[in-house]
Amino acid sequence: MPSTVSSRSHYTPSLSTLLLQLKNLRQQNTSLHPIDPLLHQLDEYCEHFDHSLHLLNLEFNQVSTALTTLVTMLEQPNLGTLECEQVYCLLEPFAHRLQQTTMQIQELA
Repeated sequence: MPSTVSSRSHYTPSLSTLLLQLKNLRQQNTSLHPIDPLLHQLDEYCEHFDHSLHLLNLEFNQVSTALTTLVTMLEQPNLGTLECEQVYCLLEPFAHRLQQTTMQIQELA
């Protein structure tokens, strides 16, 4: 007989969904009013988290687009050979950008 727990283990509700469920439970039970400040704080954290994820997504998309453009440029047959310094000048801004994005992700953790 299959376990219902194993079928549920594949579904992970989002933070927003869990918060909504908590709010609904709170509305159904007035004795839970002491958790109202915590629910409000969680709501603010969710908004901040969603905003940060959106910004990180934009950042990764920009870096990805820039790197794809760089690769396309480097694959041009008429480009010839680039000196190491020229390649460094092309790649250094992307490396710096990725480092900044990594730091932003670490701040979220």
